This record gives sequence, C-alpha cells and structure tokens, in this order.
Amino acid sequence: MKTGSKWQKTGYLWITVSGISAVLFTGFMLLDTNTEIQAGQGSGSTTQSLSAQTKTTYKPGDTLNLEAGIPLYTQVIGNKMPVDLMGIQYYTSSNEKIKVQAVRGEWIQFQDYNRGELWIPAWYASKESRSLKTVTPQTFSLRPGSKLYLAPGSTTSWTPSPTLTDQALIVAATKDWYGVSIAPRVWNKESFTYRPALLWVKAQAVEQQAIVADGWFQQDASQSALAVRHLTDITLNKKTTSKQVKQWLGEPDWKENSANLNDTGYTMSIGQTWRYERADAQFLVTFNKNGKLARTRWNIPQDDRNHVVTDWSFSRSDEYEFTTKITGKSLPITLPWKPIWTNQGDINYTFLKAATDDVLLMKGDDGGFSGFHYESSMYALDRHSGKKLWEINAGYGRQQVEVDAGRQYVTMYTDYDPDKKEYVDRIRHLQLKSGDVVWEYAPKQKFRLNGITAAKNVVVVSSPVVEGSSNSWLTVLDSANGKTLWTRKLSTGYQLLNKGSDDPYVMYWEKNQLVAADPLSGRTVWSIKVGKPTVDHPENNSYFDGIYRLDPFASTQPERWMLLRDQWALLDLNTGKKLAQFPARNGQQFEVLSDGKLLIRENKKGDIYGDYADFTTTLYDAKSGTKRWTKKGKIERGFVEDDQLYVVKNGYPAALAYDTGETRWNTQNTISSLRYPTNQGSYVVIEDQLLLPMGEDLLVMDKNNGTLIGRVHDVVMGTPEHRDRDAKNGTMNRFGNEVYIGSSNGRFSIYDANDLHTDISR
Repeated sequence: MKTGSKWQKTGYLWITVSGISAVLFTGFMLLDTNTEIQAGQGSGSTTQSLSAQTKTTYKPGDTLNLEAGIPLYTQVIGNKMPVDLMGIQYYTSSNEKIKVQAVRGEWIQFQDYNRGELWIPAWYASKESRSLKTVTPQTFSLRPGSKLYLAPGSTTSWTPSPTLTDQALIVAATKDWYGVSIAPRVWNKESFTYRPALLWVKAQAVEQQAIVADGWFQQDASQSALAVRHLTDITLNKKTTSKQVKQWLGEPDWKENSANLNDTGYTMSIGQTWRYERADAQFLVTFNKNGKLARTRWNIPQDDRNHVVTDWSFSRSDEYEFTTKITGKSLPITLPWKPIWTNQGDINYTFLKAATDDVLLMKGDDGGFSGFHYESSMYALDRHSGKKLWEINAGYGRQQVEVDAGRQYVTMYTDYDPDKKEYVDRIRHLQLKSGDVVWEYAPKQKFRLNGITAAKNVVVVSSPVVEGSSNSWLTVLDSANGKTLWTRKLSTGYQLLNKGSDDPYVMYWEKNQLVAADPLSGRTVWSIKVGKPTVDHPENNSYFDGIYRLDPFASTQPERWMLLRDQWALLDLNTGKKLAQFPARNGQQFEVLSDGKLLIRENKKGDIYGDYADFTTTLYDAKSGTKRWTKKGKIERGFVEDDQLYVVKNGYPAALAYDTGETRWNTQNTISSLRYPTNQGSYVVIEDQLLLPMGEDLLVMDKNNGTLIGRVHDVVMGTPEHRDRDAKNGTMNRFGNEVYIGSSNGRFSIYDANDLHTDISR
C-alpha cells in the first residue's frame, strides 16, 4: 500500500466535534496497555503541584456557558499522566450551560446528568477562549525543547517525544497558541470510547506547517487508509455536504440507497450512502435527502491492533451518527448485481409471505424494538413489474393473514385502525390480485378477539367467551362467503393447532384430547387422548425462528411435528397416525431439514438461552429412530445440498459433512469478530456461491471453502428483533432462476441468478 508522510503511517485516528476545535474519536484500536511508556511522558523539570497551578476566579455555584468542542475529563490531570492515556470520553458538542460544583487549581468540576462528574480546565470558560478558531488540519514540527500545555497559559505542561508530535495535527488556533490533537494509545476498551487529547503549543514553537491536499481516497493517492480516516474524522460534521465530501475524498466506489434515517414511528427517510473501499478499510458516508451528512462508519478488519473480544458496538451520536465496526479478518468488497425490478416500500422490513404466478403477497414491519412496532402492513406486488397493487396498514396493532389453498384470496385480521386511531377488530376476505373486499366478518362482542387461523376452505376465529376470559369460542367461517358454519366453546387451557389453509381439519387440544374436526361440519374425524404438554413449545419463544422453513411458493405437507405431553410426534394430519416420535425436553429446539431429518439442539442447563458451549446439536433421522451424529455447539439454519450441510454454527456460516457432522469450513473470525453475531434469513445457493444475510450486508461466500467473496450492491439488511420466523422464511428465496430479496430499508427486489458473476478464485 502507498503511504504518505510520516504522520500518516502511524495509525493514529481522530474525529471532530462540531463547533470550534475539538477532535473526537470513535472507533476501535485495542493496543497493549502494558507496553513501556515512551511518548507523552511528563518532564520532571516541569512538574507542578496542583496547589501551584494557575488559580481560577470561578467559585462553586457559578453558572458558566461552554462552547462546543471542549474536552471533558473524568478527573484532574497532572503532567505525570501520559498525554495519550488521558482517558477522555466526551467533548462538548453544542453550547452547554454548567453549574460549578468545585474548583481545584485551574480546574472546574461540574455534574452532568448523563455523563456524571466531569472536569474542565477553567480557560475553556474564559472570555479568552472565545477567540478560538478552527483551522484546516495541518502537519507540523516543533522546535527543540518545546512543550505541550493543558490550555493556553496553563502551568501544566509536557515535553513530548518527536514520535508523538509527528503523529499529531494542528486543528485550532487562538492568539499566540495552536490547538493540537494527540490520539489515545487505547481507543476502545469494553464499552468505553477514548478520544484524543486536545493540548496546546505556543505559536513560535511551531515550524514546517503543511496543509494536507484534497483527493484523499483516490486510488492513486499517497495517503494510507488510516491517514484518510484521520482526515475525515477531523473534517466532517453535520453541516458537511456531499459536494464537499466529493472534493475531499474523491468519487466513491459505490453509491447506494441508505438505511432508513428516521426512528420507528416516523415517516421513512431514505438517503444515499457512498462507499469508499480498500482492502485495509472501508468508509461509508451517508447523506440525507438534502445532501447533508447524516452518518458515517468505518469498517476495519480485525488484526493485532484492532482486536475485539466483546460484543460492544462503539459509536457516538452527539453530533451525527458515527460508528466504527471491527469486522473479521477480511472486508467484503461490493459485488454488482442488477435487479430485474425493485419496489420501494414505506416500511422498513419487507418479507415475502406467499406467491402466485402473478402476485407476491408481502408483509411490511418497521422492526421496532423487541417485537413492538408503530407500523405494519400487508400488501401485494405485481410479480412481473414490482408495482404495488394494494396495501392495508395495520398501524401499531396486530395483524394476521391467511392465504386460501387456491392462493386466489387472503383473509386478514387487524385490531387497530390507524386512520380512526382506535382499536377495531376487523376480519376481511380479499381478492389477492386486486385487494377488493369479498366479505367482512363483524364480531358481535365488543371486546378484542384472540385472533384467526385457517383450515381447508374455512377461516377459524378465536374469541374470549367474555372479556378477560381464558375460555374461548371457536367460530368457523366458510372462506367463500364468510358465513358461520359452526361454533364450539373451548375450556381454559385449550390450544388451537392450525397453521394455515393447507391443514385438512380444524385441530385443537382440550381436556386431554387432541381433536381433528371436519372443517364444514365440526364433526370429529380423529382424536388422540393425550395430556397437557410437560414442556413449553419452542415456538412460544419469539426468538426461535421456527421448526419449519416455509416456502412462499409451495403448499405445506399434510404432516406435522406436534408436542404431545412429553413427546414430539410426527402426525399424518389426514389420519392422526404417528409416523415418528422422540422425547421432548426443556431447553430443546429443533428444525426440519429439506429431506425430513431433524437438527435437534439441546442445552445442558435446560434453558433455551445460554453460551454456545452449553449446547449440543444432533442430526436425527426420526423415521428410523437413529442419531446420525451429535456435535458440541449450536447448529441451526441448515441447508442440505448433496453431501454437504450449510449451517449457522455458533453464530457463523459453516459447512459440515452431512454424514459425519465434521466441520469442513467455518467463517468465524473471517467475516466478523463478534462473539454473538446476528444474522437473519436463510441460505440461497447460486452455482458455487452461497448467499446469507448477516448484519447489514447480504454476503456472498464460496460454498466450497467458505471464502468471503463480497457483499451484494445496494441491499441493506438488518436484524428485526422477534421477527425471526418472518426473516427466516421471507427475507430471501429462490424460485428457478429468480431470487427474491427483501431488505431493512423498504426495498424488495427480484434478481436473475445468472446475473451474479463473481471471481471466486481470488
């Protein structure tokens, strides 16, 4: 890699705060804090006791105004403290009013509600500090014997080593002084972000000043990626425009639609993200619709200097949203893949629920915290053009949707009307293609329904007998016209077991009996005497992504795993016959693979949560009753292809030998550094490429060895908490050569699998 001048080779990184002069840093750099202190040591000849320091005229109780960009200290700093170990976490980001709590020498103490007890040099509250100006970042050298000072006129000073000052930049000036930023030796530790020190030198001590030229990120530029990071951190602020970024950094490698820039509960706002990519770092700059800076992020590969052993995300939001992400050992380059069409929706997450030859039924959800949302919707897209055909917004209420077996109609239950801003139970049967209401069922009671489900040719409505009751009425409606076919009162503890219109019967458990009733008459077709389940059903846990991966393009099979007391039983839904079974245990989850075998995960502590080391995973052939293999760890999201099983193992993409369970490759530490990474969605295979959403990216890997090839251009993924089943089934699907991909920024696209071409030999 090309490098610039000496200061650019050091790897010290900075960030600016809006306002006048301060330099803030947010990012990752974990260095060995036990190394011998060299640069920044205080000189014994300049050591001053606190009592001998400059006195301030301020007193407790005084109210002071602070300008933006002042370093805030958690303790009084003397010159025995190395300047790159000051532990500065905060700078003022806007004009702040403080009340003096204590005075010690030239230091003022105040209390901040969010940041705790803080100290500042009194000079920053003085009239003299108002003359402070920002300057274009400059490299410089110091005359021999020069010192660094805590503030202009301070008696606290340091004699810096040449190595340290070679890594510093002039960022501010006032009268006869220059403000100098010096990077911390340790940037981040656990949840703490440490920021550079802002110290001062006398103007006459400075020589050989030089302004850094523009064009920092051009491929032929001499600056290292770390030097560019330094420059962007010092220069960018919330007033920065895309025109200025283009001038300073040059043309981006890629331009993409941004993630939603607004919080849930507010109208979606999609800006533009510029990506600057290098092998050693990537810089993402996001602008709002007005072309002003909204967010930035550095992606940095894990190495000896950037090592993360926890899951902390380092960020700051005092001025504009800024984050630094330590990835794995390699960064995903952007891969071009032009969609056939893209629909831009108005709610964050887009999940494919069902498809016909002409229509795609979609679910929209804003992905609000812990499963809650301000907006959710159901809508239909023309499969050929992506045009929206109709939409029903459920606001922040519940919505349930059942597609009829012929996939010509859809029944939708909502309990909130966002237009009237009131809770209203509505059950509407719609024509899938047009959205026209065929019939509507109006519940007689005035209290809320439990919900709906479906079986063959019917819609099943569950409602409390009286408000707050645990007893329930089942009302079975003819799906063709909405007329009531039959009703049944179910007692406390009942369970309604239907999953959709492919079920041949209405199924429920009540009074120690599992009943399959004829949909049209309510007559019992078959039943099984069985007690109440002794363990909790795993699908009651909203973090569990489901026993089955549901195909939006296909009907479900007439057999299902059901929890019968202390056993899992595979039932033929037509006859009630048990096809297979195995013991049910606490802390157990399982999924059905495409060939019918099971991946059973069990926690030795009997809990559904826990460290990966607490889990074992077994490949189980239920119909023959044989365990193929058992391995340590949590193995999930299995995709079978020939003799290989692609999985998510302990949070990371991996491939196992299907017959033995031995790991063939594992991407842990390659594509991410987190202990508990998040990924949403299921695998899609395109020739030798393996696609999987992970974090914000849709990753592309070589399925033969797990090599990270890159990320798909202009696809923004996310982690919709408690929507794990929607994400698993609806985020990404392949049908023939068509690949259907959702997002977290309202976009849904169809791609031609043949158009994804990558060079997997690199």
